[in-house]
Amino acid sequence: MINSVIQEWRADVICLQETKLEGNSGEEIKQVWGKRGVKYGELQASGTRGGILMMWDNNVWEGEVVEIGSYTLTCSFKSRVNGFTWHMTGVYAPTCNLERQEVWWEIGAVRSLFTGPWVLGGDFNIVRYASEKRNCSKTSVYMNDFSDVIEDMELIDPPLEGGNYTWARGSNLEAVSRIDRIMYSSEWGESFCNVKQELLPRVCSDHAPIALKSGCWSHTKSYFKFEGWWLETEGFYERIKDWWTSFEFEGRPDFILASKLKAMKTKLKDWSVSTYGNLEKRKKEMLNRVHEFDNIQQSRPLTEEETLFKKQVW
Repeated sequence: MINSVIQEWRADVICLQETKLEGNSGEEIKQVWGKRGVKYGELQASGTRGGILMMWDNNVWEGEVVEIGSYTLTCSFKSRVNGFTWHMTGVYAPTCNLERQEVWWEIGAVRSLFTGPWVLGGDFNIVRYASEKRNCSKTSVYMNDFSDVIEDMELIDPPLEGGNYTWARGSNLEAVSRIDRIMYSSEWGESFCNVKQELLPRVCSDHAPIALKSGCWSHTKSYFKFEGWWLETEGFYERIKDWWTSFEFEGRPDFILASKLKAMKTKLKDWSVSTYGNLEKRKKEMLNRVHEFDNIQQSRPLTEEETLFKKQVW
């Protein structure tokens, strides 16, 4: 069953939690993947810690294990197509609230090992908001701790599409909650388009799988730079205010903020180019004109019109 579902997902990287795998499990993992080219890293099960397995298509990604913790497994990946590099950390957190504090510390320690695009996902065994758990009306201090970790790590927590809960128990689903999620850093989000987190059908577990999907990455990605001269343009502050209030996104506050900032960058780039053109191109053109006048002056004096124009350009 798992094999056929994985084939249907067509994912390049898959992370499984609570695997219960111990000892030499290489053959079992190859059977689960179901095709050639699989590489993997694993945090083996130990007592109540159910283990983590991360598998990837070696034809697409060159991967290696970076760190194996008590509750996390981190791997680095490099695209065999264009060299794009990123890291992923899989998490399997305990149900004990106090023990879970060790997980937050471990995630912070892992993040300090590298920079750049990062994806964090797994079973956190806690929700962020009361609305993510049936019959829950209060936000606990442990939920706030989880949100603090996400904000401290500057992660984007996208809304879950296709459903509200990732875990369910009971014949009538008496207990349901969203204790599984995938989040990513702004660097990762800016490298891909149309990023979304989607709930997949449950197969043979009380947890439903979730997928982080995206369009292709941009091969000509340019970095955003705020130009100081924008502040001096007439009506700039009013324009920013109008754009900001016009953006409409749904989801958690951190996701809405990240989406608005991304939309604002696009607006500013388009406005700058359409209104004033490419500033660097204009600078180059003006310098070329000044150089032309300098060359002319070597052979004859500039006319009154040329002198005035040179002063204006310079």
